[in-house]
Amino acid sequence: MLMAQMNWVFLDDFGGRHRVGLYHGDRTGHVMVHCNMRVVQIDFSVKDTKMYSFFIEDELCELILEKKDGVFGYEFRVNKKADTPRNRVRRVKDGQMRKYLALMVGGIVLVLTIAVFSLRWFGQKQEAKRMATTSIVGKYSKENMKRLVADGKRTVAKLHLVQAEKPGSQKISYTLLAVDSLMEQGDFAVKNTDPILLPNGFPFSEGDEFDAIYLPSDPQVHRVDFFQPTRSTTTTYLRLATQAEQKFNPAVPPGKNVCHVLTAAENAGWTSLAHFIFQEKTPKENARHNRDSYERLLRESALAKEIQTRCWDK
Repeated sequence: MLMAQMNWVFLDDFGGRHRVGLYHGDRTGHVMVHCNMRVVQIDFSVKDTKMYSFFIEDELCELILEKKDGVFGYEFRVNKKADTPRNRVRRVKDGQMRKYLALMVGGIVLVLTIAVFSLRWFGQKQEAKRMATTSIVGKYSKENMKRLVADGKRTVAKLHLVQAEKPGSQKISYTLLAVDSLMEQGDFAVKNTDPILLPNGFPFSEGDEFDAIYLPSDPQVHRVDFFQPTRSTTTTYLRLATQAEQKFNPAVPPGKNVCHVLTAAENAGWTSLAHFIFQEKTPKENARHNRDSYERLLRESALAKEIQTRCWDK
């Protein structure tokens, strides 16, 4: 499989050296962007001009794939104009607004402050049970759920591990993010397993992000949907799935292992990546995702045919 391969070296303001690379398949159009040996972006069937954004430390970086006269050109650059924390620092320094910067940083430090959320049933026990397996809901009631549908505003919830207060207990806090401000916080209990599992069945990673919805008039009314991960979290799942596939199938060439994961994600959805991540687990160790579910996934006729065509018939 032929592909374009580009590499850049980015030096940050603190002397750090970062290696950025890009692979772009000539025939498939599949794109993988990596930084410091970690995958940061994956995309499929890119046949026209496109731009990818990602952070290196706190710098917003961009990779531009520009197609001219049927030929792709590739450019790496740092975006110093977008509204990011780093660029706001630049503007504050330029405009001598240090007091505003101190207040903003102070607000960000307060992100880790934890507020208590509650689940209320109000006679809707079955609905609440269903929602609890897919999401976290603040101030649950049937009426509040209707208000969220009608007037809710979408944002992102970011997860953090809370220091265990006593042996055997474990909690994860989440923060609803908005531009320049903290909106609402909460936490939920999880089983003290290794790794810690989220309601969607995937392993928890510090900083995981998921789509959320809240009421602007009362942010305590909100819902965090664990089946709507952000692009960065999906990229983390792709990385974990690829690492597991390579670790537990060392006889298969790395390129074909990556192809297996990408093909499954494209055809069976991102949720299929959990089967790759936990492919060494027994059903007793992980009832949802294990070696049996992994083998069933790869034996599924449509996906098996697609993998055979894309990854082996070359």
